[in-house]
Amino acid sequence: MDSGPDELQSAIENPFDEGSIEARLYNEILRRQSPFTIADLAARTECDPAGAREYIQSFVSLGVVIKHSGDPPTYERNDAYFEWDTVKALAQDHSLAELESRIESLLERIQTYQERYDADTPETVDQVTVDAKMSRASVDADLNDWTNTRAKLRRYKRARQIRLGRSESTCI
Repeated sequence: MDSGPDELQSAIENPFDEGSIEARLYNEILRRQSPFTIADLAARTECDPAGAREYIQSFVSLGVVIKHSGDPPTYERNDAYFEWDTVKALAQDHSLAELESRIESLLERIQTYQERYDADTPETVDQVTVDAKMSRASVDADLNDWTNTRAKLRRYKRARQIRLGRSESTCI
């Protein structure tokens, strides 16, 4: 699970039968980075717009997508839903020790970037000073990885909290 923004997409298992309309719609929603209409989604998944509308309403109810008013209404993937689903999967699939080990390695990676760029976060890196020392592509790759590492750290910490909650409840 080290692929950055695609980590959410790859970590989420499609709960629907492979090849079903629901699975095709769900997979397309996972891929979407921008708002979409029912007609657009139906065309991309080769399904009837009326059927797509019905399933999308279910996805709205579940929190998978967010509906925006308009004519026609637009929808977008609810990243918070997928983020939480990823966190739950991490907590379920890894022991507390594994989570803590991964947190430690992520913290070390972040610290390396902080020292390399003399900054607390990627957003506070002085681009002018850095660009004179390193190639633009190298800096961009580092800042992107640093940002993704920080996001992973947040997910692993949340998963650890879930695990800690389970551990405490089993000790009672």
